[in-house]
Amino acid sequence: MPVAIEALIPITLTVLIGYLARHHFAVGEGVWNGLEKLTYYLFAPALLIASLANKPLQGLAWVEVLLTLVSVLLLSSLLIIIWQYFIRPVDMPSFTSMFQGGVRFNSFVVLALAFNLFGDEGLMVGALATVVIVISVNLLSVLVFSLSNNQLGGWRKLPRQLMTNPLILGCLAGLSLNLSGIGLTPVLDNLLQMLGKTALPMALLAVGAALQLGRIGSNLDLIAITSVIQFFIKPVAALLIGQWFGLEGMVIVIIVIAMAVPTAPSAYVLARQLGGNYQAMASIITVQALLAFFTLPLTLSLILPAVDA
Repeated sequence: MPVAIEALIPITLTVLIGYLARHHFAVGEGVWNGLEKLTYYLFAPALLIASLANKPLQGLAWVEVLLTLVSVLLLSSLLIIIWQYFIRPVDMPSFTSMFQGGVRFNSFVVLALAFNLFGDEGLMVGALATVVIVISVNLLSVLVFSLSNNQLGGWRKLPRQLMTNPLILGCLAGLSLNLSGIGLTPVLDNLLQMLGKTALPMALLAVGAALQLGRIGSNLDLIAITSVIQFFIKPVAALLIGQWFGLEGMVIVIIVIAMAVPTAPSAYVLARQLGGNYQAMASIITVQALLAFFTLPLTLSLILPAVDA
């Protein structure tokens, strides 16, 4: 069985279990709300801290990784803006949802795949990629909301969003402990490792529970353009730009994975908070999550042999 399929089977089945538990076994809304909060504010930061705090960071192409990821995100942002203003304009709330659907990423799927394919070392690279992307997409998304509706005060919200984002804080804490030489004591390391191991299955269960197949509606244009960008343009651009900057091996695979996963469920929350078209956002999230079951194995089956050759 191809390694890409082997890596994705447990992820897909965990998402399916979450969907069945929510929609067919009456596991209530309160359970999933609590699970999402625990994962977002505790398990995921613990995973990121444990992944970064005590791992050797020498030899990683920090600058090249950052330049590759930011370049791809800026390219996808530009393509969405061109589509909006020169090809097929939509109302501004729908534009903000289209933007998030083509720029944001599901960090939990990235971390799960990185760990399944490359173990702890892959998880560390995935964590580094996560902090770059999370900061970048929050800057870009809030900028778009601010420009779309000047009364929202998007720029005033941005510093607080960045300073309180638990994924950013987890990455920064892990990097700070590592670079300062302090690290984690064995007791804290064991605790965070234990909590962190809970993050990925809990997050994937929550992703499955959030799938809403009945909300696809009349948003096919938005779904189509965001899916083409998310599953084709971004991974191809990541591969080409990353290789141009000299990235190779495991690092370039994880960079491509980070640019080939579906958009983040958190995009729905931001759309509701800042006046986006949240119904369209729900449709984009749902369809991309389903499409990823087919596109990710194809992407991995193409990129892994090419990198190993």
